[in-house]
Amino acid sequence: MLLMFQICFFAGLGLILISFLLGEFFDFIGVDGLDLDGFDINLIVPLSPTLLILMATVFGGTGLALLKMKVRIHSALIVIIALAVGYSITYLVNRFVVKPLKKAENTSALPQEEMVGCPAVVTERISKNGFGQIKYTMKGNTYTSPAKAVNEEEIPAGTDVSICWIEDHIFYVTHINI
Repeated sequence: MLLMFQICFFAGLGLILISFLLGEFFDFIGVDGLDLDGFDINLIVPLSPTLLILMATVFGGTGLALLKMKVRIHSALIVIIALAVGYSITYLVNRFVVKPLKKAENTSALPQEEMVGCPAVVTERISKNGFGQIKYTMKGNTYTSPAKAVNEEEIPAGTDVSICWIEDHIFYVTHINI
């Protein structure tokens, strides 16, 4: 029993560490990798590699803690308690961390076509032949971005502008004539 909990706990910790290190390495070299979280089926058990590793780690750690407590608990009850705690923690992390982050990830990137023609306000003066900053609202969210005037003129802060195009993450804007 002790060996099972140790394997689950230490293998889970090892996989989390390897996943973190490889993720940082692949981010550094610009490789996005494979999306293995495609198994997100809303069953009783959340099916994704990350959550399964989390469940194994919590299961093993809980089992180890219960075995070390010197309280006389039947081994079957220890396994049941460890499974319940592992499942509960995994469910809570999935419900309150993973799913909200996935929703935020899917809604934060706006297509550039939707932003062209959008009204904006200059928040930092756009200098002549230089850059400034604009603020615009899309789908209920407010964003700020670097901006440059289309005709390379100076545009003071507080001026209403319209986004003409976006190139290399720089928003090219022009005055809105009211």
